[in-house]
Amino acid sequence: MRSNTMTGPVREALTDVRSTVGCLVASVDEARRSLGHDELSASLAAVRSLQARLEYVALSLVAEVDRRGSHLHDGALSAAAWVRMHSRVSPRDAASDVRAARVLMSGELPATTEALRDGDIGIAHVRVIADGVAYAPAGAAALIETEALEAARRSDPREVAGIMRMFRHALDPDAADAAALARYDRRGFSAAATLDGMVAGTFLADEVSGSLIMTAVDAASPLVKGDGRTAAQRRLDAITDICRRYLASPAAPMVGGGHAHVMVTVDGAAAPISTEPVGVLAPPGSPGGTLSWVGRIGGSTARRVACDADVTVVRVGPGGDSEVVGRQQRFFTWAQRKAMIARDGDRCVVPFCDRPVSWSDGHHLRAWELGGPTTVDNGALPCAAHHTMLHEGGWSLLRTPDGAYSLRHGGGKTIGPESHSAGHCRPPPTFRR
Repeated sequence: MRSNTMTGPVREALTDVRSTVGCLVASVDEARRSLGHDELSASLAAVRSLQARLEYVALSLVAEVDRRGSHLHDGALSAAAWVRMHSRVSPRDAASDVRAARVLMSGELPATTEALRDGDIGIAHVRVIADGVAYAPAGAAALIETEALEAARRSDPREVAGIMRMFRHALDPDAADAAALARYDRRGFSAAATLDGMVAGTFLADEVSGSLIMTAVDAASPLVKGDGRTAAQRRLDAITDICRRYLASPAAPMVGGGHAHVMVTVDGAAAPISTEPVGVLAPPGSPGGTLSWVGRIGGSTARRVACDADVTVVRVGPGGDSEVVGRQQRFFTWAQRKAMIARDGDRCVVPFCDRPVSWSDGHHLRAWELGGPTTVDNGALPCAAHHTMLHEGGWSLLRTPDGAYSLRHGGGKTIGPESHSAGHCRPPPTFRR
């Protein structure tokens, strides 16, 4: 009859380790706030090395149970199921542990096994290497182990994974190409409006498309001093800016007789239908409008959308009758944007904002729906976040005769003007005749 009670030197060693780890936990809890940065760094490296050595022990145990087939003693139908039972890990991690244990204990990767045993590399590195050679012909692992191990000692598992992909491709180019085609067929993008008016989506890209997307997003979302956005917010703003630039370019496809543009449908109950710009787009008191692909939006959001866009405005009356009020090219041209950059500098015009002008929207100081023209004199370039505040947040942007800007809230609070600095909020130049 088998027993679950540990005996002998392994039990004694585990008892000693448990006691030592308990002392380490207590020591770190007590002293970590007083440790210098170099001590914290050295301690983390030492702990990770010890963690790797314990992972080696765990894989050794898994390999022995797998060799014996004794997982059946616990009613587990496979070694991976036994690992899940006793380690509470995911099925994927359990299967990966079994594969790694089989490869390491087979003797095919002696240097990798020794490196993990000594704590020189981590378990994630080992899993990547083991998975890469799991189905390789006998003796092939020796061709790649040295290079993969060198990468594991100096870098994270992603670099090692790249080396192992190249290894598999070299061993069987046809299989590697078939796997690439399978990944390409899995590509896709989906998005849908949520009940609270946002848009949620997911995408999965093949290697080439993913690299192109990430390169473009990274280039469009540079880190800027004082930027309080999260990384996810920066990426979303970058994608929005890329799409906006494309739709504004001559390369955008023709749709319905013109370039792709935003269409906003506004309720007509608040004011009579008019061909004049004043009050056409979601006037004060209007319950809002409808935005293509998304649905209902508030009046302030409708005005922000149309502040710098090629917009078709459709008025829908109480009885369902509709009329195209007009298609207005209300966006600021590139020439106008350059003129505003030359006047105001290469940052958001809102005082004390350091976001670059590449993130900016064109904004009408006097609202277009109140008769404000789309001109350089009536325009400014706030960043997208401040542009949202100007429409939905109850703030207004003011420019004084000397070229400075102030941000004023309807409740009376005023921010700025900021003292003039080179290239930002400069007074307009004086031309002599």
